[in-house]
Amino acid sequence: MLSMLALLAAIVLAGPARAETPTEKLDAYYNNLAAEGRLNGAVLVAQDGKVVYAKGFGQADFEVGKANTLDTAFETASISKVFTATAVLQMVERGKVDLDSPISRYLKDFPYPAITVRQLLSHSSGMSDQDLEPSMRAYAKTIAPRPMGQADLVPALQAGKVAFKLKPGERWWYANIGYQLLARLVETVSGQTFDAYVRDRIARPAGMTHTSVVSAAHPSTSAAPYDYEPRYAAIRTRLKDEPSNVMGAAGVVTTVGDLLKFDQALRANKLLGPKTQAIAYTPDRLADGQPVSVWLDIGGMGPAEDGLGWFVFKDRTHGKVVWHTGGAPGCATIFLRALDEKRTVIVLDNTNSEGLYKAGLSALRILDGEPPLNAPLNLARIYARTLSAQGPDAAFARLATLRDDTSRYVLRENDLNNLAYKMLEDGRLPLALEAFKVNAALFPASDNVWNSYAEALEKAGRLGDALALHRKAVTLNPDNADSKAAIARLSATP
Repeated sequence: MLSMLALLAAIVLAGPARAETPTEKLDAYYNNLAAEGRLNGAVLVAQDGKVVYAKGFGQADFEVGKANTLDTAFETASISKVFTATAVLQMVERGKVDLDSPISRYLKDFPYPAITVRQLLSHSSGMSDQDLEPSMRAYAKTIAPRPMGQADLVPALQAGKVAFKLKPGERWWYANIGYQLLARLVETVSGQTFDAYVRDRIARPAGMTHTSVVSAAHPSTSAAPYDYEPRYAAIRTRLKDEPSNVMGAAGVVTTVGDLLKFDQALRANKLLGPKTQAIAYTPDRLADGQPVSVWLDIGGMGPAEDGLGWFVFKDRTHGKVVWHTGGAPGCATIFLRALDEKRTVIVLDNTNSEGLYKAGLSALRILDGEPPLNAPLNLARIYARTLSAQGPDAAFARLATLRDDTSRYVLRENDLNNLAYKMLEDGRLPLALEAFKVNAALFPASDNVWNSYAEALEKAGRLGDALALHRKAVTLNPDNADSKAAIARLSATP
């Protein structure tokens, strides 16, 4: 009896368990990601401009053991585009640039007279990096060994004479070339180099003392980039830092603290007026009057539309949220600004950690008492890395073990197909054949996997097997033009 009374007394004295604070929840979440190898960088979360949570994780330089801290500068990749957009919109406010004028008004000899400044800002110009790549490479060879610079963009476009698949204002299509041209616009109109303009007109007024635009002439001192190179490599390795002299789409190096200062300077209308910001944060319109819809589900975070330099979530659970992400080898970044809730989330990573975008968005959910987003790991990458390091048997065994755990892993046909093609491109034919074979076994109803496997078999000289699989692809999809052409070609081979 006495022992029972003592137990009851202890429970009463102890009182109810203390609920975790939002800061503690954020710390537990990000510590767990870092422990799983899914975060190597710095995180900052703010409410009303005041830091709620901030911490560095992992290494800025693995070789010398230099840790990431809140003062570590990171390459931000495409987050740089919000700086470019801010620069252009400042010129609009000063009356030096008109959003709806053709950019050819400011860039003499630009060969696409129907494309406007606004369309470049909202990725609705019809320009395509993919369409331009061959002609840009060809032009670069004509000026070698000098690297491409901002002033080369228009001459390269003139020389290429590329006909784009999309018309201006027809559809959203993400294009780095558009923001490179906008940076050139800033230079032409302001008379300053783009990096100098960002320093004088954006970084200094915002109090950003650890921010710069890097180039080959002004290399970065940011955290070193690490990644799986190629994507099926067994381990992350340090990448060679090769900054470009073409700015505007990437190249801004900064800290989480400086990005918060940028956010606060915008909110205080120090960099742009409220009317201009309202335009930037409103989905732009296509030629048919429909919003510029981002058809690509970036990071699996949900539907979005494109404003002028900023993506805007359609979901208003957290009020209006404008944002941008950045991704490149050795780099993954996200910058979220919940305008109504007055919250800011910044995550910068120098190892291109998988699922990082959801890791950023999860902070808003945690602050609202919601569970973080599930970000299952890409099982195709795990399989390919195991295949590269340990061979087919070990890779398939690991795939079989993990495949049913769908809460932690996701397996997609296209992911494995793309990795197999990368192996094929790199001359790793035996690995590519194995990966294509496994993908066909996993997704036998897809004509595309049989078509792809057949292409690899043809490269291996197994023409009869290739012909059989092309026929299988056409059986599954009679409209598979690629396989039908291959059947005609292989059938004519003696």
